Amino acid sequence: MITSYGIFVPAIMGSGSALRTGLKVRELGCKKVLVVYDKGLKTVGVADKIVENIQNAGINTVCFDGVLPDPPDTMIEEAAEIAHQEKIDGIVAIGGGSALDTAKGINVLMNNTPPIRKYFGVQNNLQPGVPMVFIPTTSGTGSEVTNMTVVSCTSLGKKDSVVSPVCVGTLAILDPDLTLGLPPKMTAATGVDALAHAVESMTGGQANPISDALAREAIRSIAKWLPIAYHDGSNLEAREEMILASMYAGMAFTNALVHLGHSIGHTLGAHFHIPHGIACAVALPEVIEYAALTEYKKVRMICECLEVGVPKNSSPEEIGATARKALRALIKSLDIPNIEELGIPLEAALKVAPLVTADTGFAIAPYRITAAKVAEMIKSAYNA
Repeated sequence: MITSYGIFVPAIMGSGSALRTGLKVRELGCKKVLVVYDKGLKTVGVADKIVENIQNAGINTVCFDGVLPDPPDTMIEEAAEIAHQEKIDGIVAIGGGSALDTAKGINVLMNNTPPIRKYFGVQNNLQPGVPMVFIPTTSGTGSEVTNMTVVSCTSLGKKDSVVSPVCVGTLAILDPDLTLGLPPKMTAATGVDALAHAVESMTGGQANPISDALAREAIRSIAKWLPIAYHDGSNLEAREEMILASMYAGMAFTNALVHLGHSIGHTLGAHFHIPHGIACAVALPEVIEYAALTEYKKVRMICECLEVGVPKNSSPEEIGATARKALRALIKSLDIPNIEELGIPLEAALKVAPLVTADTGFAIAPYRITAAKVAEMIKSAYNA
């Protein structure tokens, strides 16, 4: 059993475990489920295989294949209307973070009136939705075990989150077979997202012993297995280790939250339409170097998980510099582009610094800094 904020999320894992979807959905008492995925999963046959498995268990299915990256609120509300019209009593989401976030958004609106933007923030008193089964096909977001959904608010032009028990899945099915076909670039981008979850959850203002233990295990596995999965996508052991590490990292940040790295990532992503994982990775080494000033013991642990030695009498600044170099080396080994390589002018990148300080995660950063300091980090990371 997986616990986050006292909410238990059962999970099953193993090669071929997705073939148990129909059985598990039936055990939940569902008669008619909404299956949520994107058109790409239908094209490669993954979605149809799972839909057929659900139908073979005697359960009716309604398919929503309109999932978009960075799920817009308008799309979620459209899908929720379909769910209401079809009178579904369960949701199965297949895919990466966008599919799982879409499903969570739909669930928020099952018994709470739209628009979804009314529920941005922490919501502990929403009406419950329906059972949700999450089947991730990437190893990065950890959304299958988190209590939040990230939504792109079209009217405000920014991302925000609903944090609520209504966003917690009823069951997670972790089948590494579904990640075997993930292209190298997607493997890298989602993998560094999981890395960011782990290192930020260890160094933020709400870190705790449980989240630290989960984060350390995630960092160790990611450092070892992500380069292997990136270079050899058919390596099942690497895929198994990465999908597990992603879940651990998701559990860690659900309990401790993320901070400045994701604040920078959210802001750059919203303004320049960068994939989420890459956006969170571009300044991550600088963020952890900054965190070392007060969280040097945690940053030393991060270095140890990366198998990088830190001399016993190192100062916080030296520990931070070591961590920055180690994280940058790992990120570069995965061919993650820097901000310059993403085609973003330096001046434009620096202009978002004040907006970073308005992001929710900024409040959880280990100590207060100014927008000017954020700009320094972005400048340092620009062509690193």
